[in-house]
Amino acid sequence: MSRTGRLLTVPALAAVLVAPWALPAAAADQDDDLARLEATEITPAMLADAVVELDPADAVFTLTTTVIGLERTQEQAGTSVVTLTSDLLFDFGESELTPASAAALAELAQAITPGAAVAVDGHTDSVSGDDVNVPLSQARAQAVADVLAATRPDLVLTVTGHGSAVPVAPNTAEGADNPAGRAQNRRVELTYATA
Repeated sequence: MSRTGRLLTVPALAAVLVAPWALPAAAADQDDDLARLEATEITPAMLADAVVELDPADAVFTLTTTVIGLERTQEQAGTSVVTLTSDLLFDFGESELTPASAAALAELAQAITPGAAVAVDGHTDSVSGDDVNVPLSQARAQAVADVLAATRPDLVLTVTGHGSAVPVAPNTAEGADNPAGRAQNRRVELTYATA
């Protein structure tokens, strides 16, 4: 096997990681550490253990897109509420599910109680008015319901769009925009009996 690429030795790595010009002027402890590092004798065994050989052929990584943190489930008194994060389901201002989201929803549907009546409720943040938010929340809830119906035809689905009427977090904080709160409000909730 041929080895290509650059060898990075401990002294070279130390020079890169603790370059003297990168140290703060008042950092006496760091200066002492640097002096000890420079005074350390590097043995052949240490060097052999510390050499990293990089082969460009091995440096190729395959990246895949996955949906992380899509849902949060709360169970209370025989009822499950699954909150789906709209920001992971849909592009901004859109109601068409991404392919990864549709696949994740189909998998999630398998956990729903057989034959359950499922309320599918769409919600938005307060940006834009009801004339935009109510139809958007309805369309997003319907998109989720369509995947559930295709995956689990035994489910009885009720679809409702609430717009920004039922926030779970403040859309503003101390008179300023609250992006974190608005993100929590953009959601689709699935509610069904578990018992």
